[in-house]
Amino acid sequence: MKETAKQAQKLEKTLNWLMGVSIALMGISSTIMSIAGLAGFALPPVLLRVLGIVNLLSLPVLVYSTVKKLLASREAAKQPVKTAATNGVKKPKKKKKKK
Repeated sequence: MKETAKQAQKLEKTLNWLMGVSIALMGISSTIMSIAGLAGFALPPVLLRVLGIVNLLSLPVLVYSTVKKLLASREAAKQPVKTAATNGVKKPKKKKKKK
């Protein structure tokens, strides 16, 4: 049980990192291209292609990590919640009625 919790935490940390990096890369490349377009600068075609490829490669990573996080949160919602009242406390036995 503890091993799966550690694995789940490691997976969540990795997914958070992947999402952050992909969002940052997409934001940086999109900002560079949009500022250059608004300012009227002509970026070299090689730079435009590199920035476009960065956007195209980071988009599937973002989609993958988002879907994995969504599925993990749905699985976590299905599991029963342990509270102090139910965690390790045995239910009292019912007494048999005498006739």
